[in-house]
This record gives sequence, C-alpha cells and structure tokens, in this order.
Amino acid sequence: LGLCLCVQRSGPEPLDGFLRWYDPATGRFLPTRHQWADDNHRLVNDNRRLTDAKRRLTDENQRLADAKRQAEARAQASAANAQESAARVAELEALVEKMRRG
Repeated sequence: LGLCLCVQRSGPEPLDGFLRWYDPATGRFLPTRHQWADDNHRLVNDNRRLTDAKRRLTDENQRLADAKRQAEARAQASAANAQESAARVAELEALVEKMRRG
C-alpha cells in the first residue's frame, strides 16, 4: 500500500504516543477510526442540511410559480373586464347620442 506504521507522539516522554498509519506520498497520517467517524458524522449532517435546504428551495420555487399563475389569471380577468367595460361605455355613448338626435 505504500504506507508506513509510525509512532505519533502525544507528549514529551519517549513512550507518549501511539501507532498511526502514515502515507509518505501525501505527507499525512491516515485518519483514526474516531477521526473518520467524526468526519463521517459531519458529512451526514452536512448532507442532511443540504437536503433540507434543497427541499425549502423547491417549496419556495413552487410557491413562486403558483403566485405567478395566480397573477397571470388576475391580469387576464382584468383585461377581460376592461374590454367588457369599454364595450358597455361604447353602447351607452351610442345610446346617449341616439337620444340627443331625437
């Protein structure tokens, strides 16, 4: 594997330390099982937070899309009402003009 088994010192005494796998290619010790478990726990929590954020973003996008559809429907209804009102005004103006003429 190209790894070395080394003593990593943990104090000033010669026997203060523990065995660790060392990778000379990277210049780093391999993580201990506790470090690996901590890293894995952080990754799981990060993934959970990202999943929650994605769900909230999806929900917000859906809410915005619904709001846009509702606004477009209201705009279409307003345009239809405006056309109906303009037609009614034209009818009334024609009736007034007819009454003036006699």
